[in-house]
Amino acid sequence: MADFVSGSNNDPFAVTGQDTTATRKQIAQFAIMQAATYMQNNKNDQAIVAFKKALVFDPQSATAYSYMGQIYLSQGKNADAIKAYQQLVRIQSNVSIADTSTNAPTQVDAHISLGNAYLQDKQYTASEKEFTTAAKLDPSNPLPPYTLGMQYSNTNRSADAETQFLKAEKLSPNDGNVFYALGMVYNKQGRSTEAAANLEKALTLKKDFPAANYELGVAYDALGRTADAKNQLSILQNSSNTSAPAQASNLQTLLNKPGMSYMSDQKSGGFSDYLGPGVPLWMLDPTLLTKPGSSKTFSITIGFNTNMDAASITNTQNWSISRADGNEGGYYNNTMPLTSKDAVLPSNPLSVSYNSVTKEATLLFSLNQNSTGDAVIDQKHIVFKFNGKDALGRTMDTTANEIDGNSIAPF
Repeated sequence: MADFVSGSNNDPFAVTGQDTTATRKQIAQFAIMQAATYMQNNKNDQAIVAFKKALVFDPQSATAYSYMGQIYLSQGKNADAIKAYQQLVRIQSNVSIADTSTNAPTQVDAHISLGNAYLQDKQYTASEKEFTTAAKLDPSNPLPPYTLGMQYSNTNRSADAETQFLKAEKLSPNDGNVFYALGMVYNKQGRSTEAAANLEKALTLKKDFPAANYELGVAYDALGRTADAKNQLSILQNSSNTSAPAQASNLQTLLNKPGMSYMSDQKSGGFSDYLGPGVPLWMLDPTLLTKPGSSKTFSITIGFNTNMDAASITNTQNWSISRADGNEGGYYNNTMPLTSKDAVLPSNPLSVSYNSVTKEATLLFSLNQNSTGDAVIDQKHIVFKFNGKDALGRTMDTTANEIDGNSIAPF
């Protein structure tokens, strides 16, 4: 036996005469040790070769198949990983040949690994089967329902994902990852209050957790808790975690929502955004608006802080025109009640054009003289509101999607 480890060429693979089962397993183990050294030095291709040598001498080596599967997955060789893990499942499912040593992957581990390989290869039906099998084999293990929940979440099956994550929560009530997963699903479902509660708990259980900070920022933003959302952004920006910069960038993009910047009436043809209550409508155009029932088309230009989606911003149904009735925009007629003389305002513009270079939208709208020719108007307190999206598909900042002549800034 001494020749096995210290022969003239120090190559145990050269020993072919000793063909006992024990000897073959020892040679296989030596190959696995060589493979481990290769893996430590990031020589994964050499490690694969060594693992295959181990399998020549021990075709039932669960360790070899397990590590081969890991390497193949890291290399994006999904088909090879699936084959390796299928062999791992075959071995660990057979009590007569299963590796029951302390460090060997269990039968449950084998099914989870195969499920992950199918999942990476987007074979969702097959991966679901493996995760479900693993859960049945060990109902007390939180990993199968958690992993299955992640699959459901990534394939837009939010309700099913929630069910699995709640199972995992019962099995592992102190795992921050589970509460993060629940928060993520609740965010997708628009259940922001529940999302925030679960994500806050996730961060109490797992401190350095950029993904949870991001999702919590999303939940806070949806709840209108802007300051709290920005605090999560600050945490991400100051984190040393390598995944934090990407999460910070994503959250900053979300929080930097599109908004109005200013309003201009320079080319309006007589419409003024600073003239207040009681202005006779005919003063906007003494030529066209003096006769009862006459009308004129005016324009107003509104600038935005980012490039807008052309189809969205030119859709007149995304715009509304109304009388101011709040603090930021003031109050139409300075809170005095409307009379029969007050000009009727259109609900929407006639048309909207958009200049992507200047980020400006120009609205055309008509004002009509009344039947007695004495209509009045409060141009300063007419509110223009936009509820569309920008070029990145983001919805408007609800604190900057309205503007009128009374307000210094959008509101």
